Amino acid sequence: MIITKFVHSCLLVELPDFNLLVDPGNFTYDSHLLNVGKLPRLDYIIITHAHPDHYHEALLKQLSGHAPHAVIVSNNDLVKELKKLGLPNEISAGSEDKLTVFEAKHEPLPLNMPNVLNVGVHIDNQLTHPGDSFDFKRSSEILALPLTGPWGSLKDSLQAAVKLKPKTVIPVHDWEWHKAAREARYDLCQKLLEPKRIKFLPLENAQPVEM
Repeated sequence: MIITKFVHSCLLVELPDFNLLVDPGNFTYDSHLLNVGKLPRLDYIIITHAHPDHYHEALLKQLSGHAPHAVIVSNNDLVKELKKLGLPNEISAGSEDKLTVFEAKHEPLPLNMPNVLNVGVHIDNQLTHPGDSFDFKRSSEILALPLTGPWGSLKDSLQAAVKLKPKTVIPVHDWEWHKAAREARYDLCQKLLEPKRIKFLPLENAQPVEM
């Protein structure tokens, strides 16, 4: 498995049998680090929920043009909206071959802001991407762990990791941190999770890592 992070929560996951892209949002689009034309064949595009940092319509349309045969997988609410776009792709709210979609309630937003439906996905029983949720029962050996946001903190993230007990954590949902702050927090995560026998693997944007 090769994992490449393209800012915030967007991951390109390349496996021997299939490739997929998770949560191509507006931060990814604005960064210009994701060159759609240079992506490998995509079999799936996964969108965990409708917030713009995970779902950006303009970027999805570019991806659809590059990969019209990729299945777009999302939650029931967003699937209804995606079908209105007239994309050539199949659009699904269910699990696919080697792709298990599970319910994962979005973490509560500040001051009772209205929330959206969120799903997580287990990829080939190797990698779990939960969107913006800590509310799920199990993780694969590799967990894409959201680290910060208006709905959570690093404390919440680390507690979730210790409870779920993945073998490896890779950081997502960290666009808000300045580079120096991100590096300092990554160091802290490594120091705190290592005694728990959880490896924390920092990812650099647009730099593939083989797992």
